[in-house]
Amino acid sequence: MSSSQLFSRRTLARKLACDVLYRMDLTGESLEEAADSFRSMLKEGVEEHPQPPDGIPDISLERVRLLLGEEAVIEELYSFGSSTLVYPADLPGFSIDLLRAYLEHGEEIDRLIDSYADRWSLQRMPLVDRNLLRLAIAELLYLPEVPPGVTVNEYVELAKVFSTEDSGKFVNGILGRVLRERAGKGEGHAHREEREGGSGERQ
Repeated sequence: MSSSQLFSRRTLARKLACDVLYRMDLTGESLEEAADSFRSMLKEGVEEHPQPPDGIPDISLERVRLLLGEEAVIEELYSFGSSTLVYPADLPGFSIDLLRAYLEHGEEIDRLIDSYADRWSLQRMPLVDRNLLRLAIAELLYLPEVPPGVTVNEYVELAKVFSTEDSGKFVNGILGRVLRERAGKGEGHAHREEREGGSGERQ
């Protein structure tokens, strides 16, 4: 293996789901329209080296604490490192599962994000952060096969690679709240993990 770390299939599926949702956010396209556009792109072949897109505002650590509260636990996060994306020839099934889970429960998920980041509205968040949070919460609550610790870390790392490092802290803080509060209500696979007593392997 080269010095560039390759994204796992699940990680890349999450990233592609975010790309599709990002496109839907910008263009107003349906899932089918946006997914077809990405399928055409993937068939032609894609080579990409991750860099934060232009125009993403910097989110300072102080701003993260302001948004999430002084009591927020800002954890030390590990990095994917220098990563190269090796794209599949089609959108993975897991990408479509994530998108459908969000679209089916989108109003509830958006309300949750607004409530957990109540000092920064959903519409004011960078598009990358907003859509990563949407997919992460959909995965945490409605796709229970992946351990929640894995889910949180995957989306935090995607935020760091494709947005800013402080975006990773911001995403981490919100998803941590979702895990703590929804698990306490017996919702999502966070509650299942508490019952089973383990966090599982990294996917």
